[in-house]
Amino acid sequence: MFDKMMSDMQAMMKPYQENFSGKQLKPVTNLMKIQAKAFEKLGTEQTRFYSECVEAISKQVEGLGSKDPAGLQEAQFNFAQDMQDRVGRLFKTNMDILSEARDGATTELESLKTQVQEKATKAA
Repeated sequence: MFDKMMSDMQAMMKPYQENFSGKQLKPVTNLMKIQAKAFEKLGTEQTRFYSECVEAISKQVEGLGSKDPAGLQEAQFNFAQDMQDRVGRLFKTNMDILSEARDGATTELESLKTQVQEKATKAA
């Protein structure tokens, strides 16, 4: 999906890139790739989390009918702990994905800044 979107975007931008020799839009394209990959990873994580939660809830509901009150209370407590752990792992994973995207964007912008400074030095 991401590859098709990028190829479509590149085909659409090709006439403009030829006029600008393609170099001016490359940083923007790279930033868009970083953003699209981050969104794709975040979407995958959200889908996985949702699927796991639905599965865990289904198992919890199935087990509700066969427990005594003390066992039911323990099962509910364990379920709440499990969900808390899942949410914590999701949060950490999402923060890792966003940090990776931020680092990639920072690297891209730093390289662009360096290029601009080199051009300014040459012009002076």
